[in-house]
Amino acid sequence: MVAETTQHTTAARPDSGDVTLEAVAWDHPAGVALRDAQQAELRARYGTDDEPGPPPTGDGLVVLLLLTVDGHPVGCGAVQDITGLYPEHGHGPVGEVKRLYVEPGSRGRGLSRRIMRELHARATVHGLHRLVLETGDAQPEAVGLYESLGYRRIPNYGAYAADPRSLCFTLDLTDRTTPA
Repeated sequence: MVAETTQHTTAARPDSGDVTLEAVAWDHPAGVALRDAQQAELRARYGTDDEPGPPPTGDGLVVLLLLTVDGHPVGCGAVQDITGLYPEHGHGPVGEVKRLYVEPGSRGRGLSRRIMRELHARATVHGLHRLVLETGDAQPEAVGLYESLGYRRIPNYGAYAADPRSLCFTLDLTDRTTPA
């Protein structure tokens, strides 16, 4: 269940069209379709159906954002509250970024960055102090995005600890010097 649904409309770049970010339920059809497309792309990149960690569910969902351009769903991203699930993250309020995705034809326009900034804002309002995430070594564009947003590498955690292709990152949401 989504606590609130809001829309923010601005152009990410002049060539992006009318960009809208909306909080939707985990089972929203466009969100499901985009997450399925992401998983298909990852299967092609990594050559396997195996996911390194447990697939996310709506449990602990802070927010699932749906990004549309000119009314067409092209991207999504979520934060789950994982406070207390992994001892290596300590006892403070921690969220995990899940399923960040922008369809290939809409990339290169700053849309993933826009989703991430809104995820950061929503996580902060929810009371989370830190975010963690996992990506893979076959996703250099994702690594570049996360590093440009101020994320730093951490040891792989949970189910990702044994996966040599996983790369884990963290961001301190209380650090006011974090890049925008």
